[in-house]
Amino acid sequence: MSEQKTARAARASARAIAARYEKVDIRTEPLSRLCDLLPGTPDPLEEADRENLIGREEWESLDTRRRNQTVGFLRRDHLRSRHQVQPPRLFLRGLRDPFLDKAHAKVVKDPKIVFRYRDAPMAALTGRNTLSVEPLLALVPRLKSTPTADLPVILNSRLFHFYYVHYHGKPTGKDALPAEARLEGFEVPMLTKKTGGPFREARDEIFDLARRNSERLAAMDHVQRLAEEGRIPLVPLARTEGIIREINVPRALGEVADVKRRGPVVIFRRGSTIVTTTEEAATYLELWLQQRFDRLRGMNKDQLEEYIKLPATTAHVVMTLQRRTKIENEVEKAQTKIDDLQRQAEDHLYDLYGLTEAEREFLRANWS
Repeated sequence: MSEQKTARAARASARAIAARYEKVDIRTEPLSRLCDLLPGTPDPLEEADRENLIGREEWESLDTRRRNQTVGFLRRDHLRSRHQVQPPRLFLRGLRDPFLDKAHAKVVKDPKIVFRYRDAPMAALTGRNTLSVEPLLALVPRLKSTPTADLPVILNSRLFHFYYVHYHGKPTGKDALPAEARLEGFEVPMLTKKTGGPFREARDEIFDLARRNSERLAAMDHVQRLAEEGRIPLVPLARTEGIIREINVPRALGEVADVKRRGPVVIFRRGSTIVTTTEEAATYLELWLQQRFDRLRGMNKDQLEEYIKLPATTAHVVMTLQRRTKIENEVEKAQTKIDDLQRQAEDHLYDLYGLTEAEREFLRANWS
């Protein structure tokens, strides 16, 4: 009986929220008037010749013009949160690949809006170190439209998630409309300076925290930089103390696949491995190599032992990873603050719709 009562209350809340959404007493515009919806980009990292790929470290060393001609792709799990993107480790050298048609090139080049439906990211943000998400839709703000800076927060709100499902059924349902159709009809509240003041204060702080977190995420993978900042001595692999148990490279490395790790073993490709004495050393080595994988072609065992630079001792490795853990904790702390600010911004949004506390609780409980 209590379950039936709860279900009736939920249906009543949904109907009330839908009615308030449809009759909101502020100016709105459909999302289709503010943004162009473009197809998602393919994932070229699965297809590209390794000669066309460069690591993040090399990408960061390019001049601005060449950097802007270089493309990186974020996979689904690299969108770390609603407003936070993990910069890619690998980049393509240019846009001339045959699998990038004009529409996809536009997706790569234009600014975009980040948002996600629950755990499914649905758009991409381009900016410093952040590039297209695959294989998802992209919302590209039009040049002559009402300012759309509010959209990342609005489209990540529980109200939008409610709309996305309530009006068009579950995204996986057989009768559900395509994602484009579900997006186009969403009425975006156009906030004035007066009504949107508190909302935009929270929005700006969200963007600032998310930008800093994106930089922290990039810094976490630059373990050599972390070691140098901590004044930790780095030496060639052959001269480390108590870190490497065995290096096995039977022939010079050809096309080097993604560097992988299995416990204390770092794997380049079948038959080529470095066995470390601890998993911490393997973690450091994996991160170091992934920044430089494109430089390993043609190297044999002796060359790798001189090229690879690691902290001299296991204790130094641990100290470097502790610096990395500290940054990771800062990321988590900032993300908690971002989540709080998102809730604050949503509450200001719900004030405009006149949602009751019960209706807000319904959204928080069902559309997070």
